Amino acid sequence: MTRKRHALCAAGFVQCKLQIPVSFGQHLNHLKFLHDMRGLDSVVSAMIRKAMASYAADELVAPPPPKDHDKLKQVALHLPREHYTFLEAVAHRNRGINLGIALETVGSYVSNLTPTPLQLSLFKQLERTE
Repeated sequence: MTRKRHALCAAGFVQCKLQIPVSFGQHLNHLKFLHDMRGLDSVVSAMIRKAMASYAADELVAPPPPKDHDKLKQVALHLPREHYTFLEAVAHRNRGINLGIALETVGSYVSNLTPTPLQLSLFKQLERTE
């Protein structure tokens, strides 16, 4: 396990332990099952990737606390450094909330993990054909 952690760290991943509400953990597990993903790391990375493509960190405002905000679950994730930086920016924007609530904020804005279609502009297509 130590070798795995060192290899992930060398590849630019950050290990972070997050406290999230139990209901949000169930939501992550549902998305994992729905999109046939291997682990929570890939679910969270896909969620953050989609949020980074659609929103700036300043646009994400923390939602009101869920009913089970006092029942927390700890998850340990290995995230790419740019995803971790985005979570930190969301936490900083919302006056220093912890990273678990920042992840819950991202989850409130991203409901579907399917990648958004990418459309090339006509000018880029013309440049490639010339």
